[in-house]
Parts: sequence; C-alpha cells; structure tokens
Amino acid sequence: MKRLLAALAILMSSSAHAGTLHLCPAAGAPQDGVRATLPDGTVLVANAAPQLPGCRATGLGLDAALVDSLYPLPAGDTPARTILLYGAAGKVPFRPANHDLPQPDRPGTAPKRHSMPLHANLLKEARVRPFGIEERVRIEHVDGKLRLVCAPGQRAAGVLIDGPWQLPLADLRLAARYSASGDFALQAADDSSAAREASYPLGALAATGRETVLALPARLERADWRQFVLLCPSGAATLTLEHLALEPVAGEPQPRAAWIWERTQWRDAPDALLAWAGREKIGELFIVVPLDGPAVRERGRLAAFVRRAHRAGIAVTSVEGDPHMVLPAQRAATVDRARAYAAYNRAAAPEERLRAMQFDVEPYLLDDTVLDPAAREREYLAMARALHAAAAGMPLEFVVPFWWSDKRTLLDGLAATADGLAVMDYRTDPDQIVRFAVPFLDWGRLHGKRVRIALEAGRVAPELQRRYVRADAGEAGSLLLARAGDTQVLVLLRQPVKTASGTLFLLSGERTLDGGATSFYKDRARLRTLLPGLERDFSAWPSFGGVALHGWR
Repeated sequence: MKRLLAALAILMSSSAHAGTLHLCPAAGAPQDGVRATLPDGTVLVANAAPQLPGCRATGLGLDAALVDSLYPLPAGDTPARTILLYGAAGKVPFRPANHDLPQPDRPGTAPKRHSMPLHANLLKEARVRPFGIEERVRIEHVDGKLRLVCAPGQRAAGVLIDGPWQLPLADLRLAARYSASGDFALQAADDSSAAREASYPLGALAATGRETVLALPARLERADWRQFVLLCPSGAATLTLEHLALEPVAGEPQPRAAWIWERTQWRDAPDALLAWAGREKIGELFIVVPLDGPAVRERGRLAAFVRRAHRAGIAVTSVEGDPHMVLPAQRAATVDRARAYAAYNRAAAPEERLRAMQFDVEPYLLDDTVLDPAAREREYLAMARALHAAAAGMPLEFVVPFWWSDKRTLLDGLAATADGLAVMDYRTDPDQIVRFAVPFLDWGRLHGKRVRIALEAGRVAPELQRRYVRADAGEAGSLLLARAGDTQVLVLLRQPVKTASGTLFLLSGERTLDGGATSFYKDRARLRTLLPGLERDFSAWPSFGGVALHGWR
C-alpha cells in the first residue's frame, strides 16, 4: 500500500507540472510561463496549466520547469537533421535571435548553378565529355588537367566542357595554358547554338604555342551559356590542357565611397573629413543630413560642405537608415525625407547638389511581431515605389544584403524604382566577396543600373552559434521541435531529456563568431592589399559603381 501511495504521489506531482504549449489570443494570454509572440499577435505560452480558456493546448511531454525559451519558426521553415541558432555572445541565458536550417540535397537533384569563378582553373570542377561519331577521341581528366588524344578523321570530334556554372555578364576572356602536337579549335555554345548543334569560335590552341588568351564571341548569349567545345584537328594529335580560366578585362576605375554616420563629422569638421577622404582615395561620401519634415534643416551648411567637397573632387550623397521605414505607418514620414532631398537639389546651385539619396532600410531587422516576414518584400517594394515618386528624378539608391541575390521578384521590382544598389557584401574571404557580388553586378548590367560592392571595416559584435542535430532513439536532447497549431516552435530546455512530445535535438557544439569572417576591423592592412585587385576585377562589369566602405573612419 505504501508503495502504491508513493507511486500515485509521484504520478500526481509529475502530472501537475507537465508542460503544455498554449496558442492564445493576445488579449487572453496568461502572464505566467515562458512566452513568445507570433507575427499576427498570437501569443505562445509554455506553463504547467493543462488547458487555458480560449487557447489551443499541446502537451510537451516534459516538466514545464525545464522550458527555458520559445523560438517560433517562420511558416515554411522546416528543420532537417541540423539546426543552427544564433544569439549574442556572452549573454546568459542564451536567447536565439536568428537561425539557419541546412537542407540536404534531394537524391538525383542537379547541383545548383553558380557563377563561373574568375582566375580559377575551371578544369578542377568541369565535366568533360567526348563526342564524334567516328569515336576517335580518348581523354584523361585527372587533378585539374585534361589530356586529349585524337586519331585522324574527317568528321567533327572533340570534347564538351561544362559544369555547374553560369557565365558572368562581364567583359571576359578565356585563358589557356597547354601543350599540343596539332592545332585544336576552341569554341563556345549557348542554348540557342547548342540546339542547332553549332557553336561560336574563340580561337586556336596552336601547336606552336604554350599560352593563349581568347576573347569570348560577341554573339554568345552570356546568360544562356551552355559549354565550351574543344575540336580535334583532322590529323592525329594530342593536347594536354593544364589550365583553363576565366579572366576579367579591366574597365574604367571607379571611385571608392564611404559611409559617414556621425553628422558632426561634416557639420563641425568638414576640412578634416575631406582631407581624410583625399588620403583614402574616397570619391564619394554618404552623409546623414538633418531634416525637418520635407525640408533640409541646415540648407546653408549643407550647401557649403557640398561645395567644398565638389572642389576636392568628392561627390556627396545623403543616406537614411532605419528598418521601420518599411512599415506602412511610417510611409508618409519616409516619403517626406525623399521630398526634402529633392527640394534641396532643385533649389541648389549645380556645385551644391547631392549626387543621390540613399536608403539603408533593412526590414529583416524588425521583430516578426512588428512586421510579418511574409509581408516584408511587399512592403519594401511599396516603400521603394513611393520613394521613387517622391525623388522626382533625383537618383535613388538602396542598400541591400548580399543574400537577397535569390529574391528575383524583389530585385525585379527594385529595377523599376532604383537607380542603383549598394550591396552589403560583408565577407573577408576574397573568393566569397566575388561570388556574392557577381549576381548583383549581373543584375546591374541586365537592367542598366549602378551597383556598388560594400565591405565592412568596423567593429562587429561577437555572436554565438549553437549547432543542434536530431537525436537518435535513446539520446537526450536539449532542443525540442514542437507544434502549436500550424506553427512549428523550437523549445529550448534547461537540461537534456530523453522523451518529449515532438522531435528532440541534441547540442553538438557551439562557437563564437568574432566577426573576422565579416569585417576587416582587425586586419585593415589586408583590406588595403585586397582592394586594388577586387576593384580591377569588378570593373569588368559596366554596372560596377565602385567599392563602398563601412566603418572605415
């Protein structure tokens, strides 16, 4: 009897503290328990109450006291095996601010096409296929080198060279390093020519040469590039292709730009600012201009500074930066700011005019409770259209993150309103910088827009990354994927548990991201070394408007 009473007591105690996830309207949500708010204002509450009036309840299958925090996932975000959570480093308890859900490739899925790299040996990643009905071609493709042995024959034969690439819309040449016993023809094909079983000639890899640089054919549709074609001569010959690389042809140099967020720098010490800009080869400054509604507050002071900058060969652009500008309730005030700059320019002498107005509006920084993530793009484009109308012909630029490159609808919408973009390409690895820049430079060429590539040189707050992996049967996890209605919720636990109502994930590691991957703050000398090469490569795009530096002063 004593054992039975003890067991009942334990069961009652356990039941009394069992955790429940409640989905409640904001007005009826309880104040006790761990809470989180959804974009539509609905409140999630985890506590020990089995049911709350007006709320939908889901049992968590664990003690309510173990729940540390709730992190609702946006609609459509479904974790696979790995979950990455990010939050401020050094803060206890850990509170995730954003997330990443790596997804495995589906079986049979073709690799995603990316921009063809510059300077790199394409043969390391290329797919090489022989062709020719006489079957007179033998190939050996190993360690980034291609050896081609051709028997004599009269029919066209050779190899097709392609890969998971898109050809950048820049002024490019194809450089080859090789040895050959005969003359091999190199050609290129796009979708249209390949459908006709034809290609466009680039030039020859001649037996008398060792290196050559060949211009891409003018008729080649870069956006529809299909493959390179290497043709055997009619006689017996061999070719060893050691290196095949895409080389940009440098265009006109473009001035560097820099953001100056402290307005006192141009208002109170203009000579010092302009002298610094001259030493740093800065050709344009983005400055914050005080406004009173639809009017510039200190028109005379601004005009005097712009005149000084003009004499020094430095352009001046106004910059605004607040994610709340995307909100419909802020639309009128935001439009007033554009009207203020346009009115100033209309009244100013040519040497006193701002070159452009720039808006650095980052809607993804808003909490989901302030703006539904599903509405961000729609409201951003609505803001952009309103600003374009208010600018009344004055150049209008927007600052965007590099990871917007996949947002085709958004970028197509901006093409109708923006005169240019400044892309926050905040990485320090030069290969990543180029890879993230190319889609926007291509966008600029397609739409006739000016594109700046922005790099970070300021201090970046450290961030903690936690990596969770799905727990196997019998393993304890400290992260629970639960569901409340149609919303998936990550429930962070104070300690690992082996059983719960949902999918458990265990903490497999954590690391502090100190900003070294995103900012040159700790290695400015390296940035100075990299800049000339990056600028030279980017100038191969007619759309390139120069490098912009954030946090440089």
